[in-house]
Formats: sequence, structure tokens, C-alpha cells
Amino acid sequence: MLAIPFNYGVAMKKMILSLALVCGFLGLFVQAQADEVRVGVMVHDAKVFEDLIFGGVHGKEQSISISGDYVWDSPDWLSWAMHARPYVGGTVNLEGNTSHGGAGLLWRFDLGKTKKLYLETGFGLVAHTGTVRVPNPIDATTPEDVAARFVRKRSEIEFGSSILFRSEFALGRRFNEKWAGEIVFEHLSHGQILGGPENEGSNNLGVRFARRF
Repeated sequence: MLAIPFNYGVAMKKMILSLALVCGFLGLFVQAQADEVRVGVMVHDAKVFEDLIFGGVHGKEQSISISGDYVWDSPDWLSWAMHARPYVGGTVNLEGNTSHGGAGLLWRFDLGKTKKLYLETGFGLVAHTGTVRVPNPIDATTPEDVAARFVRKRSEIEFGSSILFRSEFALGRRFNEKWAGEIVFEHLSHGQILGGPENEGSNNLGVRFARRF
């Protein structure tokens, strides 16, 4: 069985980059009123809709992640953007696969007269701890290295960029004024804008609970 070495130094640098990105956006929005905290469980790299939409390349790293977000009410200066709500957040993968952290904007739309149900969409940027690209097996100098690179090709997502776009869609239900539950889908990729040529991306599907202040 081949042993694939894990580069802790590179992973640590990526995590520091993630934290720096989150803290930078936190500084921009710190004056906005705190709104809610959300915690959930996600299936990372879930094989969802891949054959219909995303090309059937997902599932290499299918595993469980813990997600967390800190969301603010919309500040006055974002009234022009349909009262978008700024957030910071990310995931920690429980099996050593890709984790990510970043920030962006959310929009929420109530459904029905009771307003118990709502739809939410969001867009932002994240930094991640995963693989940008695996070295080409053709360029390897030993049979062992060739085999190791082929194993990595089959088991690691090649994101193609250290910074990715994060698109999110959620369906939520309010239980009361403080608590809500949500089913959430998010897609991570660079869209051939932030990097390339690799762009396998990741689809994440899960559930989370929100606690409003």
C-alpha cells in the first residue's frame, strides 16, 4: 500500500491564509449589528447532481465536515444591494480532507404569509486547505512517484486555485423567533476566473441550525 505524505507546512500556510481572509472581512463588517450564528454538518464533495450539472467528477473526497457561520444584519451601506447580509464562516473536515474559510454576502427571501419558510442564496470567496493541482505523473522520475501521483489524482480534488468562489443555496424553516433549521447546498470552484486549468470544484450538502440574537 502506498503512503501519501501529508505536507503539514503547506496545510498550515493555507489555514493561516483562510483565517487572515476571515479576519479581514470581519474587520470590514464589525460595526454591523450581530444577527445569528449557524452550525451544521455537511457531506463534503457529495455526489449531488454531478452527472446533470457539474460533469460527474465529484466524490473523490466524500466525507463529513462541520460548518459554522457568523452572520450580521444588513448594514445601511448595503441597502443598494437588496439589503445583503455579510457573513464569515467555513468548514472543518473531520477526515483530513479539504476545509475552507472565507466571507461574503447573503440574501434571504420569505415564503408564504406566515414567513416560517424562507429561501437563501449567498456568494463569497474562500481560501482552502485542499490540493491546487497534483503533479503530472508523466513528469515523475521513479515508478513509486508515478504510482503515488496516480493515487492522488484519484483521491484528491484538484481545485486549480488557492482562492475559490462559494455559491450557496438554502431552504430554511423558522421554529420560533430565535431558532431555525436549514437544508443547504454549496458549490466551491474558481470558475476559470481565479485559476486553472484544473477546476474540479466541490459540492457540499448538509443541514444546519441557526440561532438568532
